[in-house]
Amino acid sequence: MGPYASPDQPRRTPAVDTLRALVPESADVIRVRAATPTAATGWAWTTAEVLGAYEWPPYPGEPLRALERTADDSNHASLTVAEFLRTHRYAGCTRLVRANDTAYVFDVRLSCPRWEDWDDYEPLLAKG
Repeated sequence: MGPYASPDQPRRTPAVDTLRALVPESADVIRVRAATPTAATGWAWTTAEVLGAYEWPPYPGEPLRALERTADDSNHASLTVAEFLRTHRYAGCTRLVRANDTAYVFDVRLSCPRWEDWDDYEPLLAKG
């Protein structure tokens, strides 16, 4: 978990841990790209890659902080990401970023941002 990850994380799951093993330990979010499933592939995710890994910023609204040298297009990464998407595509930690005829790009949240634990953050949102 990154330095801004909550110390009170929900229980880690084996599925997320398989993705966590592909990126640096401090990664909080990873971006993955997967080839669009087709009839030829049995509508299954078959080819995928890790595009990058990121840490949460210290405050809400700031951009994610990219970690260096985190792209991975190895066979192991491809199989791991494809298997994760097959079973967890609609999980709350997986967000579709963009899709086209050839590929889908997803962000997968590995840990919660530290500022989600702030007691006074919620009232600030309500004041708008």
